[in-house]
Amino acid sequence: MIGAGLAVSDLDDAQADLARLGKQANPALAWAVNEVGGEAIKQLQTEASRVFDRPTRFTLNAFRLLRAKPSAPEAAVWVKDEKDGAGSGQAPEAWFEPQVYGGGRSVKRSEYRLREQGILPSGMFLAPGPGARLDAYGNMSRGHMQQILSGLGADNPSGSTIVSTQSRRSLRKGHAKAFFVMKRGKNSIGIAERRGKTLAVVLLFVRQPNYSARFDFHRVVRRVAENDALVEDAIGRAIERFAG
Repeated sequence: MIGAGLAVSDLDDAQADLARLGKQANPALAWAVNEVGGEAIKQLQTEASRVFDRPTRFTLNAFRLLRAKPSAPEAAVWVKDEKDGAGSGQAPEAWFEPQVYGGGRSVKRSEYRLREQGILPSGMFLAPGPGARLDAYGNMSRGHMQQILSGLGADNPSGSTIVSTQSRRSLRKGHAKAFFVMKRGKNSIGIAERRGKTLAVVLLFVRQPNYSARFDFHRVVRRVAENDALVEDAIGRAIERFAG
């Protein structure tokens, strides 16, 4: 799990001002902590925009705030661990982890499917080839990847009852004949697409990509949490809000 806690401490004057609110002190403190947490998320989004090349909206919205409560005035910020509703098969945490800690990336849904069919060799991963269609963010187009999976009979999990229907659709659209596995000797090295007289390499089989840590999640959150001026401002606004 990629996350960090947020609490207000070591601000004697601000704590003393909060204490004057009586029963409203803890609700005001929780509100102030949540304001600081919201600022941490904004700073994480800014850092993601700086570090990553054309990050998607889903990437920029990958951060969640566990809100403080009057009974527990500590918040937490973390990277979401729910999967993409659009069907990528991965939670943001899975692909943020190597960016935060370094190391190899996890296996994508498309890679699982191609491995199930014996197309993608064990231990190998996918990378866009020169003929791949990319989206506005520089990633492999989902539509193109779906055509490839459909054409190779890898667009459904093992045991699915709709494989034959998808295969007929793939034949009708020409995908089933367009894509084939390229080999160098006995080794599979990628996937090509042939449409008429045009031949293009659309996917390459590569070793597991390894990343250096470049998204310092914890530094960003710590920088916000330790910004006394920002915290005091949040507490000041909380006092104004709850004093009445």
